[in-house]
Amino acid sequence: QYIKYFGEDVVYYTVDNKSVERLACGTLPGLLKTLDFGPDKIPLKQLAMLRKFQSHGPLVNTEFWVGWFDSWGDVHANKTAADVAKSLDQMVKLNASVNFYMFEGGTNFGYTNGALSYDGYEYSARPTSYDYDSPLTEAGDTTPKYWAIRKVMKNYIDLPLDPVPPHSPKWRSPTIQLTQAVSLFDNLDIFSQCQTTQLPVTMEQFNQSDGFILYKLQWSGVITTISLYDVHDRAAVYIGSQKVGVINRMETPNGTIIVPEELQNSCKEEVTISILVENMGRVNHGTKMGWDYKGITKTVLIDGVNVNSETWTVCPLPLTSVALTYRNILLSAQRSPASSSLARTFTPTFFCGKFTATNTDDTFLDPRGWGKGVAYLNQENLGRYWPGTGPQVTLYTPGVFFNKGINLVCLFEVDYAYNNQSVRFIGKPIIGIKKPDYL
Repeated sequence: QYIKYFGEDVVYYTVDNKSVERLACGTLPGLLKTLDFGPDKIPLKQLAMLRKFQSHGPLVNTEFWVGWFDSWGDVHANKTAADVAKSLDQMVKLNASVNFYMFEGGTNFGYTNGALSYDGYEYSARPTSYDYDSPLTEAGDTTPKYWAIRKVMKNYIDLPLDPVPPHSPKWRSPTIQLTQAVSLFDNLDIFSQCQTTQLPVTMEQFNQSDGFILYKLQWSGVITTISLYDVHDRAAVYIGSQKVGVINRMETPNGTIIVPEELQNSCKEEVTISILVENMGRVNHGTKMGWDYKGITKTVLIDGVNVNSETWTVCPLPLTSVALTYRNILLSAQRSPASSSLARTFTPTFFCGKFTATNTDDTFLDPRGWGKGVAYLNQENLGRYWPGTGPQVTLYTPGVFFNKGINLVCLFEVDYAYNNQSVRFIGKPIIGIKKPDYL
C-alpha cells in the first residue's frame, strides 16, 4: 500500500535497535535496514551487527539519541557533550549516515505530552518540556553539546561561513499578582455540562480527549476508606472541601485512601464525595497505546462496598483554552469572591491576573511556590506545571504568545496555592532537578 501511494522512487526502510533479536524480528525483506542507538553503545559493534543482516548498502543510524525524554518525578536526562561527540566521530569515520534525535528540544504545549506504558501497570508521563538534553534548547539556543558536534563535523565537511546566531533575547517580568481566584467546585455549572450516570464512565464516553473529569457522589453514613481501581491517571479525592488523598497511576493505578478520623463520623450526614481525575498524558509508547481510556476505568469502593451502581454526577472538564475559562471566571466572580477559595481548605481553583508586556521576546513562566496544574497565557495553553516534583520547573513561553500591551496569565491549580498568589517570567529555564531546593 505504501509503494502504491508514494511510488517506487522512495527509500523505504525499517528501524530497529540494540539487539540481534530486534533486527531479526523487525526487518522486512527488500527494505533498507537501519539502526537507532545512542552514545552508550559502541558504533563499531552496532554497525557490524547490522552488516550481518545487510551485506551491502548504507549504514544508517536513523535516531542517534543525543539525549532522552524526561518523566515526572525523575532526574533530567543527560548525555554528556563529550560522549555524544566521541560516538558521532566514530560513526562518521565508519562512513555511516547519522540522523540526530533530537537536534533541537521541543515543547508539549497544552495536553500534548505523551506517556509510556507496557504490559502490567507501569505508567510514566512526560512533562511539558521535551528539552531532551538536545544540542539546541527549546528556545533554539546553542549548548556545549552543539559546539562539540560542530567541532567534530568540521573535520569532515566545510562548515558554513556565516556566524552561528546568538541566543535570542529573553524577557523578564516583574512579579504578576493573580488577583482573580475562583473555586471550580463552587462554579461547576458554568465550567461543565455535568450528567448523572453510573460507573464506570470515562472521558471517551463524553467525546473528551484531554484535561480533567470530575466524579461526584452524595453519601450518608460513616466512611473509613475509599478505594479506586484502575485510575487513569491521577485522582484527587475530597469529602466536602477536604482533600483526603491522591491516587497516582505513576505509582499505582489501584489504591485505598484512609479517611481521617475527624471526617469519618461527619459523614453520617449527607456529604459530597468528589474525585477529580487528571488525564496526565496519552500513552504513545509501549504496549498499551490502544487501551488508554481516561478517568475511573473500573471500580469505586466505599468501605469495601462497590458503589458503581449509585447515581454519580460526572463533569467533563477539557479546559483546553483560557479564553472560555476566563470568561467563565468573570461570570463566576459575581457569585464567588476572589478570596473565597483561600479562606477555607483548598480545592481546585482558577487564578488569573493581567499584566503589561513591554516586548514579545521568548521567556519562561516560573510557577515556583505553586503545587500542580495547568498554565495559560492569553489564548494559549502553555502546559502542565509541577515544580515540587520536577525535573521541569519553568514553562517555555514563546514571544509570539504575548500581546504588546495587556496580557492575561491564568493557572488552574489542583493541589495548593502559592501564599504570594503570584507568578513571573524569567530569562532562563529551570530544568534538571528532581526536588527544587526551595521546598
